[in-house]
Amino acid sequence: MSGQQLVIFGSSNILSDLFDCALANGLIVSKIVLHTPEPPGERDIALHERIQQWGQHGPVPEILDLADFTPGENELYLLGPTTPTRAVLEEQLNQRFKLQFHTLIHPRAYVSPLAKLAPGVFVGANSVIGPGAVLGRHVFINRGVTIGHDTHIGAFSRVQPGSNVGGLSRIGHSVTIAIGATLLERLVIGDHAFIGAGAVVISDIDAGALMLGIPAKFKKSVLPS
Repeated sequence: MSGQQLVIFGSSNILSDLFDCALANGLIVSKIVLHTPEPPGERDIALHERIQQWGQHGPVPEILDLADFTPGENELYLLGPTTPTRAVLEEQLNQRFKLQFHTLIHPRAYVSPLAKLAPGVFVGANSVIGPGAVLGRHVFINRGVTIGHDTHIGAFSRVQPGSNVGGLSRIGHSVTIAIGATLLERLVIGDHAFIGAGAVVISDIDAGALMLGIPAKFKKSVLPS
């Protein structure tokens, strides 16, 4: 893959992880394509600051609006945001360009050859994807995550650093598993559920449930309106 160009659609605070993984794979981040204005955040790092830092390690990516983007040769494509709302971005891109998305895996991650990863999946450093695991489109696995054997994770879900998901589980689409959460094996987690940081899940979770604590308990519904 050396010398290939990675095009990232959308901006988020996770861009540094994507850039780091691209570097580790010998890829060049050539473009960042913005579909919406960069959202301000009091403790965020602005995109232009990130790009200045990246310039010390290679070519500075071009920043352009989605309206000005045209697919080129030798390009790989990846979604930048990690929130479940990125499903809307994928739909926009499919309608306009019908792109084939890249699966980006850090070289220090282990993905079993018996696992199946759909297009657009990201797997961060020191994560382990067990045999028989199935990750749907644009699933985002952050650093130091363990996904147990034969567990299925639905499209657009994200698993944050240090989380552990037991084997033989079924995780719905657009689910968030926050930092350091633990899910026991053989669980069914409904679509759009949000499992809070450090929570320990010992039983099935309904769609759209916000679960917090040890053991994790229902707090409220966060189903999208």
